[in-house]
Amino acid sequence: MLFSCSQKGSKNRELANYEVIPLPSEIATSAGNPFVLSPSVKIVFPEGNEKMQRNAEFLAEFLETSTGIKPDITSVTPDNNAIILAVGLQNPNAEAYEIVVNENTITITGASEAAVFYGIQTLRKSIPVNSRQTAFQPVTIKDEPRFAYRGMMLDVARHFESADFVKKQIDILALHNINRFHWHLTDDQGWRIEIKAYPKLTLLGSTRKQTVIGRNTGEYDGTPHGGFYTQEEIKDIIKPPPPKEVDLVKR
Repeated sequence: MLFSCSQKGSKNRELANYEVIPLPSEIATSAGNPFVLSPSVKIVFPEGNEKMQRNAEFLAEFLETSTGIKPDITSVTPDNNAIILAVGLQNPNAEAYEIVVNENTITITGASEAAVFYGIQTLRKSIPVNSRQTAFQPVTIKDEPRFAYRGMMLDVARHFESADFVKKQIDILALHNINRFHWHLTDDQGWRIEIKAYPKLTLLGSTRKQTVIGRNTGEYDGTPHGGFYTQEEIKDIIKPPPPKEVDLVKR
């Protein structure tokens, strides 16, 4: 243990764990008093930066949901008890970020707004589940992705999944710093997009009579399978806010 928890109520605190998935490139802890997440904490973002404001709102919503703490969001930096979000990190990798924690502040600086979002995800994952009072050991975390394209494909043409399932998948991808989502919507086994000018595409093309068992076995399960997404569902899935930093690749 590299710091003292002698303050009143410290026995109820849980220590943040920086060894998250994906593991940051560098984690350098140091001695000193921790930053304690308290009800008076403020989240600071650069004034006039809409993307950073959305990042701040995203973090505030998570903290309220997971810890019960509802931080104020501001563009004015207080002397202490603040989580500061900033851009301007000098790094050729646009997704690089740095987190610096001391007794008074947590500062997340990114080479871009997207990089700050990934830093927020690292901070978010370090907080113990159902923790009501978290202490953050002084640390400097440096991280950047090895690969520019980090993707996952969901093949709903062959195996349809609901709109809620798709949105949950995007949330999970964002949580793990995946930045590409390949949404495979059409193939010979199903058409999944509502086209109002061509209703038979979904009337006939969204359902197949049965599915082959195994690979090229000639055996089928005899169970109809199908479904499609309405235009409103697709609009809801691809709308920009809240921040996800997951680019959608539709096929």
